Amino acid sequence: MEFTGLLKLEIEVTVNAKDKKEAVSFFDDLYANITIENDGNREIEIVYDNLYLIENDWELED
Repeated sequence: MEFTGLLKLEIEVTVNAKDKKEAVSFFDDLYANITIENDGNREIEIVYDNLYLIENDWELED
């Protein structure tokens, strides 16, 4: 049998920049590097994950 678990995640990143244009440029260079790791001592078969769907679509706050 297969079971699906969802982990909702929001990542907040703050950078120092002289202005918004520079901040946008910085965020264009940043990306999230996320992996699924097994912290236990059991063998777990991951049938599927959708990590490839993560996009570098930063939303800047004013």
